[in-house]
Formats: sequence, C-alpha cells, structure tokens
Amino acid sequence: MNIEERKPIWIALSDFYLDTELQESDFRHIAFKIIESPYSFEKVKEINKYEVFPVLQPNLMSVAGEWAGFDEKWLVDSITESLAKRNAVKKIGIGSSYLTLKWMCKDYWEKLEKVYQELKSNPESYIVTCKELWKSNIEPFEYLENKPELQNKLERIALNHKNRNKLSDFYQYLQEGQYWINLWTAYFLLEVFKLKKSDKLIGLNNEAGIIDFCIETVEKNQPYLEKEIAKSNCEKWIKNKKTAYNNGYK
Repeated sequence: MNIEERKPIWIALSDFYLDTELQESDFRHIAFKIIESPYSFEKVKEINKYEVFPVLQPNLMSVAGEWAGFDEKWLVDSITESLAKRNAVKKIGIGSSYLTLKWMCKDYWEKLEKVYQELKSNPESYIVTCKELWKSNIEPFEYLENKPELQNKLERIALNHKNRNKLSDFYQYLQEGQYWINLWTAYFLLEVFKLKKSDKLIGLNNEAGIIDFCIETVEKNQPYLEKEIAKSNCEKWIKNKKTAYNNGYK
C-alpha cells in the first residue's frame, strides 16, 4: 500500500463521518480528490469500507461527535495503526459491521457518484476549467488583457450562464474554496453579469448583496495570490469596481 497515495482519499472521505450536513461543494471537493488519485470510484468505495469506516464510524454513533474536521495526522496514524493490527477475522467483522451500518452514508455515496460522473464526463464545465487554469498556474487577475485561451473559455462559460439567466446557479460557485473557483466567480459576476445594487445572494450568506459580497471575497483573497502582477491587477480592479458600483467605499 502506498500511504502517500492513500492520504488524500482518507482525508477527503473523512468528511462523510463528521456530525454535520455536507454541501454540494463538499461533494465536488471529494470527487476531485478521487479523479486526481490513481484509484477508480469502486476502489475508493473499497478503501472507505476497509480503511476509513472502521476508524471513523464511531463518530457517527457518538452523542457529541466531531463536526469541524478530523486532525489529519491523527486520522492517518489511526488508519495505519488499524491496518497494522488487521487479520482475516477482523476483516470479516468489519465487512459485517459495514453491511449493518452503511445506510448511514448511503445518500452521501449516491450524491458523490453523481457529482463524480458529471465532472468526469464534462471537461467543458466551469469547475473543471477553473481546475485547468489552476494546473496551468494561471491566477485570477494575472491577465486583464491578452488573456490566455483557458481564461477566455472560462469567460465564455460564465457568459453562457448570464445569457441563459442562470445567475443563481452561477453564484453558487462562490462557496467553492478550491482552485480559486470562488475568486474567479466573484470576478465574472462583476465583469459579465449586469448586476444591480439590490441583487441578493438568495439562499446564501443571509441573502447578502451580490456586489458587496463579491468585492469582499476578492479583497479577502487578494493577499493569497502568489504572483505580484496578479496582486497588483487585483488591487486596481477592486478600486475600479468600488468606484463603478458606488458602494460608498473610500
């Protein structure tokens, strides 16, 4: 067993055993980890059954279970220790226990497989394109002019959402924390969509104003951009948008 290859899968699947309700963005995060791994979806289900489930299932049975996230070192150490003590009899016991309790995560697995298949079968999707930009080391705001084709492609996808009146579908991506998806989304919401100050994030963030929320999202993430040109362009963009939307910022 290659522990380093297993770790991202163990950590991703551990979300299934938290005492909280997972969101669509959580399923996409887990699906991407599977896609990036050397394992098939069926193999990941086997990894869950015999490696993750025996260690973390008790958390779902606890009156006050962990909900914020498991310590990664503890998780990896616990699973490797469990595997080291494994024998044929214990494996049979795990199989029996899983048959009895797997219903607790049944809906999660169905949702995950659906998201996984969608991402695998649709390389033209917005999220997959954000991932391709990230893999190509292209940061948001790095190019405000002479944009690379991948960025133009992402803009076309955003424009397609706008033309089909899919604003509420598009701003759901603000919840995504990986591959700069939330930052790209905030950028395109203010670049592509014709927003009014009264437009709200219905169902998200206490229905905050979209314009305010997008500018705040960009401001919060600007320090984490790695390239100086991206940081500089982002700072200029923020000032321009504050002026253009007349949000009362100095």
